[in-house]
Order: sequence, then C-alpha cells, then structure tokens
Amino acid sequence: MRRIGIASRALTIRFLCMLLVCTSFLVLGACAGPSRVGDGSSVRERSNADDGVVHTDLIRGMLAKKQYYAALAHIEDEKRTSGSTRELKLLEADARRKLGQGLQAEKIYKELLGTEYDGDAEHGLGLIYASRDLNSAVQHLRLAVQRRPTEGTFRNDLGYALMVSGRYKEALPEFATAVELDQNNQLSRNNLITLLLITKDETRAKQVARDSGVSDDELAGLRRKAQSLTKPR
Repeated sequence: MRRIGIASRALTIRFLCMLLVCTSFLVLGACAGPSRVGDGSSVRERSNADDGVVHTDLIRGMLAKKQYYAALAHIEDEKRTSGSTRELKLLEADARRKLGQGLQAEKIYKELLGTEYDGDAEHGLGLIYASRDLNSAVQHLRLAVQRRPTEGTFRNDLGYALMVSGRYKEALPEFATAVELDQNNQLSRNNLITLLLITKDETRAKQVARDSGVSDDELAGLRRKAQSLTKPR
C-alpha cells in the first residue's frame, strides 16, 4: 500500500509539472506570437516608406543638378517597384518641362490640380505658358502664389512675368516679398534691382545693390538687362 501511495504521488507531481509546462507555453504563445508578427510588419512598412523618401530625395537632387534624363529613369524605377504617387508625378512633370516636353508636362500638371500639389502644378503651368501666352502665365502663377504665399520662388516667377509684360507696379511687391522671404536668393534680388532700374528708381536700385554686396560690374550687367527688357519688340 505504501508503494502504491508513493507511486500515486509521483504521478500526481508529474502531471502537475506537465500541466505547468503546457500552461507556460500557452501564455508565451499568446503574448509573444502576435507581437512578433506585428513588429515585423511595422518594420517592413517603415523601411519601405524610408526607401521611398530616400529615392524621391535622390530624384530631387538630380533635378537640381539638371540631370533630367537620369531623374526620369529613377522615376520609372520607383513607379515599377513601389507604384505611382502624386509626388512622383510632380517630379516627372518638372523633369519633362525642363527637357522641353511641354505637352507631356502640361498634361501631368493638370492631373495634379486640386490635389495637395495644386500650387506646384499651377506654378509649372505658368512656366510652360510664359513662352507663348504671358497673360495665361500670369494667371497660373498668381494662383500658385495664392496657394502658397510664402514660397519665394513662386513670387519671383510671378514678378518676372509681370515685369516682362510691362506691369511694373504689380511686379514690385512680388519681387520685394521674394527677397524678404529669402534674402540669400540672388535671382530675386537681381530681378528687383532690374525692375528698379527700369522704373528709373536709381536711388533704391543702388541701395539694394549696396546692401546686397552687388559689385559695380554686376550692377552694370543688370543695367544692360533692364535696357534690353524695355526695348520695343
């Protein structure tokens, strides 16, 4: 009887141990299993998003370096691997516009109207029309400025379109705003000085030139530009 009692207790202890082990595995499985799957998925999503940002930054760098064909090649590659996005469409439109592919660029810009890239699209259309229809160019560039009032590039381009149209009073605040928004932008500064020379405001033109560190040779060049813009066409 004593042996039976010992054997019974041994079986009971073994059963309890097995039950404890099984319960531990169940608890670990319930806690650890789903979190591993979730963590892996979120890591992959973050990695894909980071890769997309890196690629678009690379494309923007190529556009800045005037490597337009290379930029288009990378845009096609990004579309193939990750699908098309509105940002990629904007970059493609910019590249095609710089390459003189106006019709293709215009089509893409119009597809982006009413989106989060509406201002950029209006700006791109304004630059396309500037070579053939200044009134339309001014309209689109003005809309671009309305969408993004603090974008100095938009202000400068609107001011230039107004200046070459002979609308000097309207151009002045656009150039002045562009310069104040980005005081390191030499293009906006030079356009402002050119406009002041066109309107015979020598005092202010020389003051802006002096404050900006413009040399006498640079000022003479801007004076020649002002004269060329006022010649009858």
